[in-house]
Amino acid sequence: MKKLLLCLQLWCLLIPFSSWAAEQSLPQPADLPVEITAQRLEAHQQQRQAIFSGEVVAKQGDMTLYCDKLVVYSLPEEDKVDRLEAFGQVRVVQLDRTATADRAIYRQQAGTLVLIGNAKVHQGQNQVAGEEITVFLNEERSQVKSGDDGRVRAIFFPKQGQQ
Repeated sequence: MKKLLLCLQLWCLLIPFSSWAAEQSLPQPADLPVEITAQRLEAHQQQRQAIFSGEVVAKQGDMTLYCDKLVVYSLPEEDKVDRLEAFGQVRVVQLDRTATADRAIYRQQAGTLVLIGNAKVHQGQNQVAGEEITVFLNEERSQVKSGDDGRVRAIFFPKQGQQ
């Protein structure tokens, strides 16, 4: 039973990007600038969209997002970002945590990151995988849903010296 509890505690370490909310003295992600580079940018004023494509790299604080295409949606009548949708070879890196998926949706106001399709989160050798992983950034919790095989997968390696 202790090993199961240890594994569940380790899962908390696998929640990517939760350190954003952990340190109140540090700037929160919404306060930090976002730098996006890509091969192309297409803006649609009426739809309030900006579409970045071709080797997209988006950085905010200690988090970096890599993907083939990134669509940024703004809120109507406001200069705030509503959500980001990343497509193709999505990889999110923060410190020693890496998340990968076919697609990702980040909703800044709700504080959620949804990884869709072959979703995996790695921290060191530890890994959690499923068809969809939802990370609730403000709550430091996550939810993993299975795919067609009906199973999620988690691999945890105990730290050296722990029983």
